[in-house]
Amino acid sequence: MKNYWHHIKCFLLAIGTSYGLMMEITLDKYVVKSRLNNDSFALLLVGLLFFWFYEKFLKKEKRNRVFQVLAFLFSFLLVVGYSYDVVGNALLVDKNIYFFLLSFVKFVSFYHLFYLGISFVYQWITTYKMKEKVTKSKIIRTFMNHPFLCSFLVIFICYLPYLIAYYPGIMCNDPTNQIKEVMGIHTRYMDSVILRDPNMTITNFNPVLHTLLIGGCFKFGYTLGSVNFGIFIYVLIQMFIMIATFSFAISYMKKEGVPKIFLILTLLIVALVPAFPYYAIATNKDTIFSSFILLYILMIYDIIKNGGSKKKYIFLFIVSLLVILSRNNGIYTILLSLPFLLIAEKEKRKSILVVLVGLIACYIGYGKVLLPNLGISDTSIREMLSIPFQQTARVVKYHKEEIPTQERDIIDKILGFDDLGERYDPSLADDVKDRYNKYATKEDLKAYFQVWFQQFFRYPVNYLDATISNVYGYFYPNTSKWYIYTDYNTRLKEAGFDYHFVTPEWMREKLTDFGEYYPYIPILGMIVNIGFVVWIYFLLFGYLLVNQKGRYLPVLLPAFSLILVCVASPANTYFRYAQPYIFALPFTVFLLYQIIMKEKKKYEKK
Repeated sequence: MKNYWHHIKCFLLAIGTSYGLMMEITLDKYVVKSRLNNDSFALLLVGLLFFWFYEKFLKKEKRNRVFQVLAFLFSFLLVVGYSYDVVGNALLVDKNIYFFLLSFVKFVSFYHLFYLGISFVYQWITTYKMKEKVTKSKIIRTFMNHPFLCSFLVIFICYLPYLIAYYPGIMCNDPTNQIKEVMGIHTRYMDSVILRDPNMTITNFNPVLHTLLIGGCFKFGYTLGSVNFGIFIYVLIQMFIMIATFSFAISYMKKEGVPKIFLILTLLIVALVPAFPYYAIATNKDTIFSSFILLYILMIYDIIKNGGSKKKYIFLFIVSLLVILSRNNGIYTILLSLPFLLIAEKEKRKSILVVLVGLIACYIGYGKVLLPNLGISDTSIREMLSIPFQQTARVVKYHKEEIPTQERDIIDKILGFDDLGERYDPSLADDVKDRYNKYATKEDLKAYFQVWFQQFFRYPVNYLDATISNVYGYFYPNTSKWYIYTDYNTRLKEAGFDYHFVTPEWMREKLTDFGEYYPYIPILGMIVNIGFVVWIYFLLFGYLLVNQKGRYLPVLLPAFSLILVCVASPANTYFRYAQPYIFALPFTVFLLYQIIMKEKKKYEKK
């Protein structure tokens, strides 16, 4: 009888899993259709495969609570994310009992699939015995003897075609405005803030140090008569920082005993996956910031594993300060990760506390003393309010006529009311927040948040939909808003500067085709899938808990802090915002894998 019910359960799970993965549902007449164009044989084959899978592996055994939570989380994100991806709200889950039952079947089936998958991966990690073979390859031996130099050369050679094809570099919107700031030209940033000094064109809308670096290189080239050369100097500096950081990280992994297969795999990822070279030559601030984030993660890992020293804490302070200064939200990464090192390293609390207090003092002195004295204006508070602004805009879009006149007037003082609903974009807050009234007083903001709080109780579903619509892509792997910077940006040309590409267009077209197609390559493309990468960080978190390595959790906190920043950001599934923790992923995975394997070996020797 038990086997009979087991067969039925496996059969039902196979149907549910096949339906969840292979079928699509729409609101139009409750249509359910196959993703394989009604290929019945393929659907049958997939169903039989899952039936065999569950028959073989779905056994009664002691459940792991951490894996259950992870399986629940992933299943929930997949079911809810699908609804928001297709219709922009939760109607495919809760419209009526029909949709609820379909979603419930998907959820239960995904839960069992994910639980088994998570358990198998963990079992493989903790039982697989990797044998390090002595290689006869001279190239591999040279790489193992000189990991930094070899990594640097390999990565640079792989990036060289991009550097040549896109000479002098790829300009993006923010860097062009940063350059204009340094060149004394009025920018939209000046319009978004109350200026401390009307004659100072530089603002803290973007990190000032990055603005001075890219603007200074540009100005140097301009003085010499070639702005292209100035941009190229900046790109070389940025690329050098990025390649040197990757090479140092690979060298550090080798020092920590990470198997050479993982060293080579990491090198191949950062050298060949097109996201890395494209962002190495794109002039956004996030590339240098990503490099400092990786160094910061390595420092946390090294202090936890190998203990702290005066030299290490000085280096930790310097790297953390660079994180803070290279991006305006860098302070949140430090505050949401470094204090937890106090828990992991109880014996070194005094040194860590000194570093933390010193960083806070530097941040306050920089932002509240140095920049004001230089006449440099702060960024607008609107950059922190994307979530409430989007919620208000969605309410106005769908309930405009219901809003009382008094509330309309209060909202109008902050965001402009009449066309607010038309400006609302569920996945991008720019058109909403860009109309923020920079002259709004504290009393105006206080009145706005009172209205915002009151409307929450009247329109909770709209608030929820607005928030999820603006963030779900960071947790839902099946959506892809992949982009790389490849196009020629005309803004510098329009400002009178002779910035231009010099190589034939066909060179860029070939690289662009590869870069834009890469994310859709099965398995390999998942390396740059934002939602999938976040899931990997969740898995690492769970595996550390199960393996009783909670003291290493601070290694993951910089990534989780950046994920929270993405949640609060104005754009959904925006690769540039996710770039730092995506670029750090292979290094983090293999270092933490090594921790689990080393502890397992110690246990086996006992």
